Amino acid sequence: MFKKINKIFISVILLLLSGCSINRMMVNTTANFFHDGMDVLYREGDLKLAQQFLGSNLKTIEVMLNRDPDNQKMNLLAAQGFGAYAMAFVQDLEPERAQNLYRRGLNYALKSLPKKKAFSKDIKLDDLDKLLQDYKKGEVPYLFWTAYNWGNIILMELEKPISLMHMVKVEKIMARCEELDEEYNFAGVDLFYGSYYAARPKMLGGDPEKGRDYFQRCFQLNSEKFYLAKYFCAQYYAIGVNDEELFDKLIKEIENLDIDKYPEYRLMNAIAKEKAQRLKENKSKYF
Repeated sequence: MFKKINKIFISVILLLLSGCSINRMMVNTTANFFHDGMDVLYREGDLKLAQQFLGSNLKTIEVMLNRDPDNQKMNLLAAQGFGAYAMAFVQDLEPERAQNLYRRGLNYALKSLPKKKAFSKDIKLDDLDKLLQDYKKGEVPYLFWTAYNWGNIILMELEKPISLMHMVKVEKIMARCEELDEEYNFAGVDLFYGSYYAARPKMLGGDPEKGRDYFQRCFQLNSEKFYLAKYFCAQYYAIGVNDEELFDKLIKEIENLDIDKYPEYRLMNAIAKEKAQRLKENKSKYF
């Protein structure tokens, strides 16, 4: 399946480079094909293969956006791709590079917003509240990936006052996503809120126990198959409240998971296992 998808993208690139015109229908068709291919990617357990596939095709998407920069579907794919790639493969080892990838994802996400409901990072809170009420369930992906990329940037630079001001906007966007479709992207809203409340100091609005509740809800909404929720609970909650026993328990549960047990979560659980191993190796820094 990966080879088939890559052949299509290579053909598109050759057409672009040879000066042939590609209309919006062609771009949208390819976008739909790539979107369908995500289900295949989620079932991949080889992290190197998944990383190579996602990384190379991000550039393909950018090549196509260079020809059709306002294409909503392609901008959404770019927002999702850069955000997911940064979280899965970059953030733990290269945080500064991850921030840059999240920024690219955010720029694409903002460009993907429906034109009559679009907004910028500088929008006033009252105006944002009004716009968000116009969004429907089918438009949750545009809001979610905007808030996801934006929120991750902020969580990596909480020391900046401007970041805290923008975090209020991110929280409002995620709250609307929760109202419309809480289960979108593996209950990503709950995973975000778990990190949001558990990672922040109490003086800055943090609430570790509330964060833990969100992690547990994310795990439950995914029928207890999505072990990234356990990983982020260990990283943000267990470390944050200095609960070494819980940390060890969560890490062990992730280690003992057979990623083939839940094929539809294989990639996400493989990512959880790799991240958990790295977190375990650095345990002495936290306890």
